[in-house]
Amino acid sequence: MWNVPNRILFGWGSVTELGEYLDEFDADHPLVVTDEGVRAAGVLDPLLDAIEASGRSYTIFDGVQPDPTDVIVHEAASAYDEAGADLILGVGGGSSIDTAKAASILATNDGHILDFEGSGNVPNDPPPSVFVPTTAGTGSEVGHWTIVKDSDTSIKEEIGDVSLLADLAIVDPELTASAPAPVKAATGMDVLTHAVEAYVSIKAQSQTSALALDSIEKVGEYLPRAVEYRGEDREALSKMAKASSQAGMAFNGAGLGAVHAISHQVGGTFGVPHGLANAILLPYVMEYNLPQVPEEMVSIAAALGEDVDPSKPARTEGEKAVRAVRRLAADVRIPETLAETAAERDAIPQLAEQAIDDGSLTGNPRATDVDDLATILERAFDGRFETGA
Repeated sequence: MWNVPNRILFGWGSVTELGEYLDEFDADHPLVVTDEGVRAAGVLDPLLDAIEASGRSYTIFDGVQPDPTDVIVHEAASAYDEAGADLILGVGGGSSIDTAKAASILATNDGHILDFEGSGNVPNDPPPSVFVPTTAGTGSEVGHWTIVKDSDTSIKEEIGDVSLLADLAIVDPELTASAPAPVKAATGMDVLTHAVEAYVSIKAQSQTSALALDSIEKVGEYLPRAVEYRGEDREALSKMAKASSQAGMAFNGAGLGAVHAISHQVGGTFGVPHGLANAILLPYVMEYNLPQVPEEMVSIAAALGEDVDPSKPARTEGEKAVRAVRRLAADVRIPETLAETAAERDAIPQLAEQAIDDGSLTGNPRATDVDDLATILERAFDGRFETGA
């Protein structure tokens, strides 16, 4: 199964057209779900101007936090009810858009948000939704999944339903311009992780693989330029924004893998930003998966600009993909190991036990058990690669 948003509006300055689409949705009062940083940076201003120009009022909920918990989701849902809103407008990174999706479930369904964990468990359709990313990263604007952290256990739970797909996704690369360089780097590597995991997934499809491979190529070429953006390189930001949405659509159909299964636990337990955790873990998981998908790794290496030799064994040439990802991460100043984050090595057994039950693991091309996941974590803490990659 492969599902995509009803519509995607892409282009520099495209948020100024928001009012026209609100007319189509017959929405009079949107709830804008975002975080304080996006609001303080003025990134919301063009959207709010567009809403006001259409003659509408709005309410802003800016209480989103990284890795949103069930508590925050319920606060956003209460804000929707109190405002008498009739449309959810999620603006920001993945946390804001995930919060908007989860709050939209509660707008039309009774119960606790974690009651809807799993796939296809949302009985009543949410209100109309518009999602606007301000980072080239999660691709959440084009997906039908939301991640909510259980405030009691710190475990990230996944909720998926086709009704969570945006009625409209507005991808405006201009909104990503103000993100700090470290954020651009981590979210950009998140794009690469989505694309790589979708490409090697056991649930990959021809259309998801095409989107994933093109995204990999874009990230390899444009991420360093986007990170160094100083107000002139619109092409780099536009290509990264497109890569993000393409990778989001790819994994929405093909699923993910062990990188996300592990990073969800690292982020939930220690607060390591999702994109950063993915960026660090990606080459270690790629090396682990290499024996199962050597041809796919060769294609990834080629997409990242490596000179691959088809006359040589695929497994040997596939190692070039791991090396290319490591070089790209280094170029944009991503730490090499989890030891350089807030994560603690002593927690490896706990993290591995939690990761084995993560839904993302179902797409991983190589079978894994708890010991395998622990080994990957150990290597990621130690900076150790077995193949010399």
